[in-house]
Amino acid sequence: MRLNQEIIVKYLNNECSEGEQMLVEAWYKSFENNPDGISDLPEHEYSELYHRVRKNIDQQIRPLNIYTPPRWIWYAASIAAVLLVVLGLSFYWNPDSVENMAKIKSEIPLSDWAKYENSSAKILKVSLPDGSSVWLHPKTQLSYNQSDRIYRQVNLKGEAFFDVKRDENRPFLIYSGKMTTKVLGTSFNVKAYPETERFEVSVVTGKVSVMNESEKEVLVTPKQQVVLENKSDVMIVNELPKDKTFYWELASLNFDNTSMQRVVDNIEQHFNVKIHLSPTLQQCRLSGNFNQERLATILEIVCRSIDAEYEFNENEIYLKGNGCE
Repeated sequence: MRLNQEIIVKYLNNECSEGEQMLVEAWYKSFENNPDGISDLPEHEYSELYHRVRKNIDQQIRPLNIYTPPRWIWYAASIAAVLLVVLGLSFYWNPDSVENMAKIKSEIPLSDWAKYENSSAKILKVSLPDGSSVWLHPKTQLSYNQSDRIYRQVNLKGEAFFDVKRDENRPFLIYSGKMTTKVLGTSFNVKAYPETERFEVSVVTGKVSVMNESEKEVLVTPKQQVVLENKSDVMIVNELPKDKTFYWELASLNFDNTSMQRVVDNIEQHFNVKIHLSPTLQQCRLSGNFNQERLATILEIVCRSIDAEYEFNENEIYLKGNGCE
């Protein structure tokens, strides 16, 4: 269960409706039967974490002159804060995003949007309420309209791969600056960092509609990529090489006591990326079978196997670790 930040603030201000109060309390109770990630900490570590989180929350909310909430709210907030930090995925509110959201044709208030940010150096997965999945690249912000019953609306700044659950009655709309992407159910990658001169939509399955600011629409099919030039508002559809698998696609790889250098060479060849392998990992070896997996999943499993970490920056990946015995 997820709550948007507005409802929590209203609860702490004692301003929420009876229904919203029940929602918040149900959210807290959901932690009781699930591992919270902090209950098993030693007493001194839990105490330090509790007071640190409470101090940070105090600094944010005391100017609002709210009442002192029940003790369990602090506990639940601590759990949520710790989990978000561990995952590198957090709620955010960025005033700069209002300009892009102003184009969204919806009467739903911004407070009803769930907002996420990937502040880590990895690719992180988000499960949306409609059953769709999104893989957020580093430095990416995503907002999802939780309340609209006509459309499924998303605001994106950055890069993300979407695997959209099909719903013919509720189109899925992605707003990225001057570009609007519309689908019913398909998988595709959107690259739309606000500071760049061009945005890209690359389709893996199904059919995707992309519209520019002038409301010109193009249809994009698998192994095609539409490029929007931000300055000129011109869209160009390119054919992607059919014999290449890009980092947003699926691939099957097999390793049997394979050296890490050969593992890296194989991943580079399959996913059209560049990997920088730390010299400390050269002696590591890997065995494993990956059947139709995404690059992010393969990297996570490889790193767990050799006790390493990865950082993703554009099309370049950095594998770092202490090495293998």
